[in-house]
Amino acid sequence: MKNINLSRLFILFAIFLNLGLSSCDLGNSPVIRVPQPPSALKANAQSSSTIGLTWSASRTTVIGYDVKVFDELGTPLQTLKLGDVTSIQIRNLQEGKLYVFQVFSRSQDTISNFVEIRWATATRFSGRLYVGPGKQNGINFLEQKTYTTDRASSWDLCLEVDSSGNQPAYRLSTPAASSVSDVNGFVMSGTDRGKKVRITQFFNDVYDPFIFTGIDSLQHLYFSAPIGEGYTPLENLADNIQNFSRGFVLAFKTQQNNHVLFLVKENNSQIIRRDASGTYIEFEASVQRTPNLPYGKIRG
Repeated sequence: MKNINLSRLFILFAIFLNLGLSSCDLGNSPVIRVPQPPSALKANAQSSSTIGLTWSASRTTVIGYDVKVFDELGTPLQTLKLGDVTSIQIRNLQEGKLYVFQVFSRSQDTISNFVEIRWATATRFSGRLYVGPGKQNGINFLEQKTYTTDRASSWDLCLEVDSSGNQPAYRLSTPAASSVSDVNGFVMSGTDRGKKVRITQFFNDVYDPFIFTGIDSLQHLYFSAPIGEGYTPLENLADNIQNFSRGFVLAFKTQQNNHVLFLVKENNSQIIRRDASGTYIEFEASVQRTPNLPYGKIRG
């Protein structure tokens, strides 16, 4: 009986010793805190060689973010380690190429899963578009030139005025919706009479092309999805632009399927301006010169 009791005591002692060692092991094991990824990753094609990225911060404590850049085939190009910031400009990129950007949150211990966006650079240019007889009231975006009505078949977009009312009413128009075109899409007068106008389509919220208003600079316009996604492409008019007191952006695609963001700027709360050459608007355009690339693509 005595030996049995001793055996039981030995077994109990071994169990308690094992539990104690296990507790010590658990207490000494490091706790790895995996941060949550950032969210709402967006991109802006700021020039033909620069893309801006912005995102919402991780909901967990982080010490910074990693940004990884790949080409469209997934080849790694660079990794940027940032502090606790939520935006960056990626420079020295090539025009016409799609890039993949992945952003990770970084804690003291490790990094999070990534969020991703696929975006391309785009060309920027600016100028003035005049209105009236003999004025440069149409623009060709790939050529980066303005033309009079004698070259209306070269227009992708035009500026018109309706003076029939008490006050002049100004509008931007796709060529087929403008007064230079007949119902069949042919130029009605001038040197280009009988020539087919170009097919430009505004991206509309139903029928409204003014989907980006209160915009002071194209640098402020970031996207999380390809340009025009979720909107209706239509040949349309952007009417009564003289009523705006802040800048606005029209998004559209040209006949060659080049996507364009067109900012009409305000000055002293005025959209319509005048100088010695006549009445005009001032604009800045972002042109995706690669056809059928609406700045970005959905993964896959």
